[in-house]
Amino acid sequence: MTMVESLPPRQREVLTLIQQMTDEHGYPPTLAELAKAMGLRNRMTVHQHVVALKKKGMVKWEPGLNRSLRVLNPDEIGEHIPDGDADTAPEDLEERPRGIPLAGTIAAGRPIDAIQTDEFLDVDSSYGEKGCFALKIKGDSMIEDGIYDGDYVIIKPEPSPRNGEIVVATLEDGSATLKRFFKENGRFRLQPANSSMDPIYVKASSPPDIQGVVVALFRKMS
Repeated sequence: MTMVESLPPRQREVLTLIQQMTDEHGYPPTLAELAKAMGLRNRMTVHQHVVALKKKGMVKWEPGLNRSLRVLNPDEIGEHIPDGDADTAPEDLEERPRGIPLAGTIAAGRPIDAIQTDEFLDVDSSYGEKGCFALKIKGDSMIEDGIYDGDYVIIKPEPSPRNGEIVVATLEDGSATLKRFFKENGRFRLQPANSSMDPIYVKASSPPDIQGVVVALFRKMS
């Protein structure tokens, strides 16, 4: 079995689309374009798969550099497995935005469509090395966990959270929300941290798409 054949189906799909769209247009796709081609409303899931492919040495991608995504040739596979930024020239580092990608706005309240941006949040670079991204909070459903409207949360891609972790969940209709995750008998519960709000229940037959878990909170004081 080849390395490509051993990939999970979604990662194979992303790899194939990157190559097809590059061949068709003459330049690599953005994450937003990949998400659209896959029928997704936001790019968080694509971001997760691209990070995984980069870790496996299947693609070369520099977050913050426009259209830097490319599939590696068979003889290159494994050569670009990240070990820091050792293969990045100093002049490239000067051109790259600082921080981690600000993927958009997430609902801490009623689910909403995630709003994409091309901004970066200037925080500890170690989060970026782990494939993390940032989201700006809209709403007050997580206030009892100290997460307020206008705050920023840093998300680490993780499709299989543990019970009780705060997650970014995309629902069947494509809307996204920030809630505590609980797997219960025959269903999933997305629990707000606001005693005036009801949880969201999701059937086990249509599980939420978990984009990642919250690993840090960032608040601008002015």
